[in-house]
Amino acid sequence: MKLHFQNQNQQQGGVLIVTIFIASIVGIALGSYLLLVRSQDVAVVRSQAWNSALAMAEAGAEEAMAQLNPGAASTTLTVDRTANGWHAPSGGVYGPMSRNLTNGSYSVIFTDVQFPIIYSTGYTTLPDLSATVSRVVRVATTNIPLFSVSLAARTNITMTGNGVSTDSFDSSNSGLSTNGHYDSSKTSTNGDVASLYGTVNLGGHGIEGNLYLGPTATLNGNGSSVSGKVYTDFNTDFPQVVPPNTTGWINLLLPPLLPTVVNGVAYTYAFFNSGDYVIPNMSGGSVYVGTNATVRLSIQAGSSGDVRIGGTGSNAGKLTMYVAAASFSISGNSVVDGGSPANLSYYGLASNTSLTFSGNAAFTGTIYAPSASLTLNGSGSSTYDVMGSVIASSVTIHGNFMFHYDQNLDNAGPSRGYLATDWSEL
Repeated sequence: MKLHFQNQNQQQGGVLIVTIFIASIVGIALGSYLLLVRSQDVAVVRSQAWNSALAMAEAGAEEAMAQLNPGAASTTLTVDRTANGWHAPSGGVYGPMSRNLTNGSYSVIFTDVQFPIIYSTGYTTLPDLSATVSRVVRVATTNIPLFSVSLAARTNITMTGNGVSTDSFDSSNSGLSTNGHYDSSKTSTNGDVASLYGTVNLGGHGIEGNLYLGPTATLNGNGSSVSGKVYTDFNTDFPQVVPPNTTGWINLLLPPLLPTVVNGVAYTYAFFNSGDYVIPNMSGGSVYVGTNATVRLSIQAGSSGDVRIGGTGSNAGKLTMYVAAASFSISGNSVVDGGSPANLSYYGLASNTSLTFSGNAAFTGTIYAPSASLTLNGSGSSTYDVMGSVIASSVTIHGNFMFHYDQNLDNAGPSRGYLATDWSEL
């Protein structure tokens, strides 16, 4: 008997081919899926690295900005761009300064010009691909003045006297001043007022300029007494002043036994040469700074009488007062012969919480006391002037005071620091 298995073998072979075909399709599909997952994973990783590289570049730009803005001391001291390991410039640039961070690294430089340009490159490595992603940002800067308004306060500004108003002049422009001094016939409308928060009470008085209010600040009135615009988005920080290092300064433990007479006026302290001094207690002493003298005073306690800065133009003396006294008063007139308020600067430290103008005192100069409540007391029918700029924690005015902002402070006054004016990716 003969047995035939041909059909069965053919059937088994057909099943095997179908199985192999199906397995191939499944394998191709699985491989395609895994390839797609891999591509998606690579795309996600690359995207994250791309974003991380930009974050690294921005971190570098922030370090460069911090180097250019070391703190509130920069309002009175020259910024040392070589500090913190940046070293002297080479080829017209400072740096590079490089940092390795958790998610990458950066390298940053800035140019050696008045308004530095920052170039920062951020790097992120893709370990699985053995590749590095980099992005470069360019940041242009400008240096803005510390004093840009006639009067500013963190909180309340209250004008309760008569005839209080603001305008502006320019001690460097003969068209807006006379021999550098304020002239009521040569004024402009840049007498701006600003309040970060709190209430501004103008009463019936006027502002020849704009009024800047913080988002939560309010104006007591309808703003009709403001010649310019009323803004409600004011958002400027008033940092504390970092006290100077007084190591090596001359300590004036006691005032001189006899005053010094200059042009018929007796002064407790008279400085004819540049120098730095610590005065533990001024006790109402008056101060004279002569021509070509640059003087810094660290005042721990007391008050001041008359202050006069001699000289004109580039020969004018300069006085900077760092006041640590909790309460300080100015009872006499403060006069700058050359008319420029930039030559007389009052800086109230964090401990200086009260500042008072009394005895119908007039003032030519700048006041920056972000922790101090400033009170100006005047009486009678005379008008008492503040020529320059004032920044305090709060301001209360009794009597007849006029604020005249010196537009020359935009150029000759101290700087608030560098700000970015343009950001772009290269």
